[in-house]
Amino acid sequence: MKILKRILFVVLAIIGLVLITALFVKKEMHAEREVVINKSKSDVFAYVKYLKNQNDFSKWASMDPAMKKDFKGTDGTVGFVSAWESDKDDVGKGEQEIKGIKEVDADKEIIVNNKSTECLQLAIDNAKKGSYLTILSNTIDNTIQRVTEHLDKELEA
Repeated sequence: MKILKRILFVVLAIIGLVLITALFVKKEMHAEREVVINKSKSDVFAYVKYLKNQNDFSKWASMDPAMKKDFKGTDGTVGFVSAWESDKDDVGKGEQEIKGIKEVDADKEIIVNNKSTECLQLAIDNAKKGSYLTILSNTIDNTIQRVTEHLDKELEA
């Protein structure tokens, strides 16, 4: 019986430690990735400003290629919305909207099930050979990796 009390005490102490630690941990995450693409700044910008191009590397599109897609507005301009709806629970229903755009930067917000889940900022700058594409995200998942891998392939052609 004494051993069971000690085990229970240790388990409760671990749970308490996790809960106390959670109080002091940041609630938001931030990830940043920079890649050099062997294309001009204008070529890179011309590709990344269009939400329809994101279907080539979108996590949701790869999970359900048959999902329903709807577009509102003019792609590549502020206010353009790319929406999707899927019967698959992992994909669900959501939308992306271009919140801001200028010649070398774009701000995009991704909304899933009516909740903002990710804000992406794309910044393009000159490099010695090609362009720097910096992708900033408020979440840590493989979005940045998928974007940069696809851009490397797409823009090499």
